[in-house]
Amino acid sequence: MQFFALLSSALSLALAICVSAAPAERRHNGTDIFVRVTETTQLSKRYDDAKFTYYEPGLGACGETNTASQYVVALNSDQYDSGSYCFDTITISYGGKTTQATIVDRCPGCPDYGLDLSEGLFEYFADTSVGVIYGDWSIN
Repeated sequence: MQFFALLSSALSLALAICVSAAPAERRHNGTDIFVRVTETTQLSKRYDDAKFTYYEPGLGACGETNTASQYVVALNSDQYDSGSYCFDTITISYGGKTTQATIVDRCPGCPDYGLDLSEGLFEYFADTSVGVIYGDWSIN
């Protein structure tokens, strides 16, 4: 009987350690840029310090035509190819500003967790002359 009580305590401790483990870090293409991935729920994730670039939308991989003034994004290929994210809403933050956008396209040139923002969305955060910013985003 003591054996089972001891085993139960050990399993509870192991579970507590696993639940409180630090979020994973991932290196982008051998560079010194890190992305911290933090689970917020089973269905959504938050991506910190992700690379954001901009593009001029048109007919996207989700089959809809969009314009540069719409708050839309192209999702990096690895994530886009791993699930059905078309028309999912995400929350994006950079420089003290936060807004929502819709996934409408696939970005083959984006790194893991990176996004290509429509020009209008990028300009909400920074001037397009900056070219690249690093911010946070999560799937709603």
